[in-house]
Amino acid sequence: MNYRRLLIPFLVVAITSLHAQQAPRHGSQPVVSPDGSHIAFLSDRDGGDNVFIISADGTNELQLTHAPGDKGALAWTADGKRILFSVFANDASRLVSIDPDGKNQREIATVPGRSPTLSPDGSRILYMLGTWTATRLMVSGPNGSNAKQITDGSSIAWNSHWSPDGKRIAFTGRNAPKGDLVIFIMNADSTGLRQASHFDAGAGNAQWPVWSPDGRQLAIQVNGPQAHDAHICILDAQTGDAHTLAPHNQPYLDETPSWFPDGKHIAFQSNRTGRMEVWVMNVDGSGQRQITR
Repeated sequence: MNYRRLLIPFLVVAITSLHAQQAPRHGSQPVVSPDGSHIAFLSDRDGGDNVFIISADGTNELQLTHAPGDKGALAWTADGKRILFSVFANDASRLVSIDPDGKNQREIATVPGRSPTLSPDGSRILYMLGTWTATRLMVSGPNGSNAKQITDGSSIAWNSHWSPDGKRIAFTGRNAPKGDLVIFIMNADSTGLRQASHFDAGAGNAQWPVWSPDGRQLAIQVNGPQAHDAHICILDAQTGDAHTLAPHNQPYLDETPSWFPDGKHIAFQSNRTGRMEVWVMNVDGSGQRQITR
């Protein structure tokens, strides 16, 4: 089964929506460096997924990897010295690190699941295990050992992201087998599970929750009920209040947000120009500018 092609409408952790796959992904799934100076992203411009890096002003693009493979879970280490990504094959994922200049690529751990992400302090790995409709979130040691299940596996648990302090986890789930996707928050020790998003039924699927630097808000994407319709929203992690950034009526996708460390800007992917590219905007939705070309 090809995870990316079949399950993209909801499994944004692998990339984004099925509609986005109809256009080339020249720049996708951006993650901003801890100092805000660079953006790492994925691209299939050469026929396979590879990791790239670019300065936040759109200059000095560099391709870091040059190998085929189902890559995802792009992230930076907290000190900004390495870029992390996963490579999935044979029902297991390798968590790999690489320097921002493309040197010193090495494997950190292998886990029996998908989308492993390292906690901010580097002491734990979070990943998904199970079927697509009964996904369990697992937390293990930094080498993949001593894995512990933290969700019951009765439904989905996708797009999981650590909070900046490593104490909470946000993820995509749903309350009913055919219900809209919603955002959940839980403590990293498996306690305190609660629904964080509360959109009207049929308003769209909320997913890809990424914590703001201060841990008070989540940037999410909401894929609307119509094809080719996705917006970036800011969600208050405590109250659930949400507002849409740069709302539009045109048929294009704004997805996979990533915060800048100042909390004032967001990088995201959009196919508004015909192919998926990396964009940046202010946290109020103004100042939209294209980064990759």
